Parts: sequence; structure tokens; C-alpha cells
Amino acid sequence: METSFGIQLEPQFGYTKKNVDKIASFVEESKFDTIWVSDHMFLDKDAVGKSAFDALTVMTYLGTKYSQLRVGSLVFCNSYRQPSVMAKKIASLDNLLEGRLEVGYGAGWKEMEYGAYGIPFPSVKTRLEQLVEGLEVLQKMWTEEKASYKGDHYTLENALCFPKPYQKPYPRLWIGTMYGKKKMLKIAAKYGDGINLAWAFTVDRCKKIFEQLDTYTSQLGRQPLKRSLGFWVRIYSDEKEMAIGIQEEAKKRNITVDEYKKRTEGALIGTTDTVVEKIKAYKNLGVSHFIFMFPYQKELEYLEIFNDRILKTVQ
Repeated sequence: METSFGIQLEPQFGYTKKNVDKIASFVEESKFDTIWVSDHMFLDKDAVGKSAFDALTVMTYLGTKYSQLRVGSLVFCNSYRQPSVMAKKIASLDNLLEGRLEVGYGAGWKEMEYGAYGIPFPSVKTRLEQLVEGLEVLQKMWTEEKASYKGDHYTLENALCFPKPYQKPYPRLWIGTMYGKKKMLKIAAKYGDGINLAWAFTVDRCKKIFEQLDTYTSQLGRQPLKRSLGFWVRIYSDEKEMAIGIQEEAKKRNITVDEYKKRTEGALIGTTDTVVEKIKAYKNLGVSHFIFMFPYQKELEYLEIFNDRILKTVQ
């Protein structure tokens, strides 16, 4: 099984164009192949003056300037844009990038952004219903000459979407979830080409989720989905430095060390040797794509560590 690697960018953290270019230049020449971009409007209520580039705009910039990169969304929020319009944008970008596009798609969760931007924030149940309809709209727009659809939340009437996506029948759809609950797994099994779990899933939890997902795809007569995982990452030179680092991270979050360890059980935290062993354990579960979220403003340092000392060992 071929293994590939990506880096997650969270534009809401404050990235500038210069930051983005430095990271993309390194990634293009490295063992990494994909830059994934989160879809958020701003970080928090106090983020006045903090840069937060639009996800699709960043992806367009990266994909057109860096011809060896794949770019992906982790994940586009179904609620933020009319799915029919989003289908048109994605098809256009897939053509401009000649198929170097990955599409992560999800139901949305950040209530603060919804409220600030005047976007209705319905219940989880309704957002999942909207996600299902949104995925159906995307697929119809990408595969039918004239797409018509009537759901409880979205409608189409002879909608045109040309050119069709460059990738056939359309770019891989990664259904993203931070919880891996039954309803999302069923949605992924029916509509997805792959699933992404992020950001802190243990090996045991992943195993159970993948087994359940395989059951659902089998019931639908579909092949198992591709598997990707997103990880928070912290690298330490030895156990002593790690103990100090964990104490500092816990203090920042105003939680105990034990609480921090519990929250990050599924993160890649430790020495390079420890991280290598953890990645191998996930590979044994059939994970084919790994996405790493490195500490903000330490991306180049971590990229070098992974490129020189980790990826060649687990590839």
C-alpha cells in the first residue's frame, strides 16, 4: 500500500503570504505531496487584525503557483456556501489544477463563525441532513448534463456545471469527522471516496471505526474507503524535554497534565522514534494518507525533521 503525507494549514492562525510560500516551497521539494487547508473565517472573538485567508482562495493560489503540489480542503463546511455554487467552484479549480485537487467535506461545527457571519446554525441532526443533501447536489452537478434536485434544504432546476471536473467522475471526496460517530460513518460509507479522522484518534479507536465503516460500505455493496488521519504533532529530543513540554502545554490550556495527556492520546507526541512507531501502528490499520498539523510558526523546523528522519522510515 502506497503511503502519502500532507501538512495541514490553519489560515485562521494568522498565516501571511510569506509564511504560506515558505511552507509550500519546502513541501514541493520534499517527501510531502499535499497541503491541506482548513475552512474558517477567523480564529476567535479576540482575533482582531489576525490574518485568516479564505480556504478556496489559498488553495487556488497554492495550486497555480506550485505545479507539483496537490491541494486539499480539510474540510470545506457545507453550511458556508450553497452546495451547487461550491460544486461549480470545485469543478473549475480541478480543471485549472489538472486534477491536483482533494476535496474534504463536512457538516460544520464552529458556531461562533456562523453567528458572526449571519449563517443559520441548526441542530446537529439538521446539519447532517444538509450535509447529505449537499453531497448529493455536488455529485449531481459533477455528473449530469442538467442537474435537478428537490430536497428539504436544497433545490436545483436544470443547473449547468461546465466544465465537468478534470478528475473522473470527480475529485476524491473525503468525509471529515472529529468524532467518528455512527451517523457520519454511514454518510461517509454512502457518499465518500475516503474518510478523514482528525485530530486525536488512538489506534484502538481507529480500528473500531474502520471496522464499523467497512461493515457499512459492505452493506452498500461498495469497496472499503481510503483512510486518512490528521494528527497534532509535538517532537521532543528526549523524555525529559517531553515532560517539560507537556507541562507547558497543559499550563497554556489551564488544564492538568493528566487531562492534557488524555486529550492527546491519539496525537503524535514524543521523540522521533516514538512517532515513527506510532505511524507504523496506524499504517497497519490501512491508513494510506497522513496529515500533520505542526506547531504554528515552527512548520519549517518540523518539516525538516519529518522529511529527513521520519518519513523515509515509514514510507
